[in-house]
Amino acid sequence: MKKIILSVLLCSTMITIPVQAGLLDGKLSLQYEQYQNALNEFNALAEQGNAAALYYLGYMHQKGLGVPKNVATAYNYYKQADALFYLPAAAPLGHMLLHGEGGIAKSPDQAIALLKKAALSGDDVAAYDLGLVYQKGLGSGVNAIEVNYNYAYGYFLLSALRGNKQAQYQLSKMFLVGRGVPQDYQKTITWMTRSAHQGYVRAQLELASLRENDPRLKNPGEAYAWYSILAAYNSDAVGTKAVEKRNELGNTLQKNVLSQQQANVRKWKPISAAASVPEEERLETSIPQITGFNDPNTLQHILSKDGVLPQDGQKFGISQEMLDMAETTGDLVQLNMQVDKVMKKGQKRAGAYYGDFLQKRMHDDKEAFKWYKRSAEAGDTYAQYQLAKFYCEGRSVDPDASECYAWLLTVQSAQDPILNGLAQQALATVRSIATPLELERGEAKLKGRDKKSEAEQKTDQIFDFL
Repeated sequence: MKKIILSVLLCSTMITIPVQAGLLDGKLSLQYEQYQNALNEFNALAEQGNAAALYYLGYMHQKGLGVPKNVATAYNYYKQADALFYLPAAAPLGHMLLHGEGGIAKSPDQAIALLKKAALSGDDVAAYDLGLVYQKGLGSGVNAIEVNYNYAYGYFLLSALRGNKQAQYQLSKMFLVGRGVPQDYQKTITWMTRSAHQGYVRAQLELASLRENDPRLKNPGEAYAWYSILAAYNSDAVGTKAVEKRNELGNTLQKNVLSQQQANVRKWKPISAAASVPEEERLETSIPQITGFNDPNTLQHILSKDGVLPQDGQKFGISQEMLDMAETTGDLVQLNMQVDKVMKKGQKRAGAYYGDFLQKRMHDDKEAFKWYKRSAEAGDTYAQYQLAKFYCEGRSVDPDASECYAWLLTVQSAQDPILNGLAQQALATVRSIATPLELERGEAKLKGRDKKSEAEQKTDQIFDFL
């Protein structure tokens, strides 16, 4: 059978995997400001095509760490890292293209696509940038991005739930005036307080003012406390004005209220981003459906562009450091064990996520196929689509139109809003090239899998009963 090339979702340049664990040395050197050592390590790895090293070289040139600050050079490194599907590079690239930093030509369309990819992969700053874009609009004419408060809310919420204090403040303002969301004073106070407790001065000032002056939210004791904190932590005009306000309010409070608030202020200190959001609200196990964030149209664009799974590997216990070290050393033992563990706990998409990493970053189609297959057999639609591509294109396995057809039919039957369009296109291609016998065998394979699935479900019910 001929290979059936379904799409150009994967653009892969074969790269020799480095075997030196210099990435960790480079990152440690960077952390302890030993910039020349860091440059030596990253340059050596970058010459071998290491995506993480390219990213860190971009970071060092962007910030001027050990080298003259050069945004254009940073941009080129980030671009190379992004081409190798290194997700952390998408956010700074998108920011540069959005604002035209360092003489780089603005490209709003490219910027938005990159920022969306970063936001969907867990970057709170990228999500905040997108929130601002849709809150204020961007450009003019045919390619302008119009103000869309629903989208702004979605991206601010995504960022705020990851602890971004600026997004938390913007979210509170939307709830205050009912823009993009129903007006909700309780949520206004909740999000503004979370931002203020991280030490964000704008949130502290607004919260103090609302508690002092807004009849719907008035609480003189809390206003006194926030003015006191502003006075203690700011030596500029903000602090000077806060002292005046604190003293004015202090003269109006009852003695017991004043004493309690003074005690609260003495104990106060800024909290971390992670601590600002209760554990049950954090985006570690699930992501809410937010218009403009993870609606089918948005995901369709990203998936059809490069096939990267739009989710954060941390939900599977996979950190960026683990991925970087695996790419650098070629040692997959730790990752294999972690993915195996979470899949046994029912997180079937973990195998698809890992398959993407193996395919895009490690250029190991054989291992990627194994994990896609395991995830596909567990019922993950994205993995099923990737498995169909492997069979049709003969990637790490012999081309098999019947297997490809069977898995595409499985994807189609799931009616996945993201993948259904791609599956339909692929099915049309297969039907035009494969023989009638191959298509017949594919339908038989699908029926066989369905019967097996039914039998397994009945067995599970028996064991559940026992």
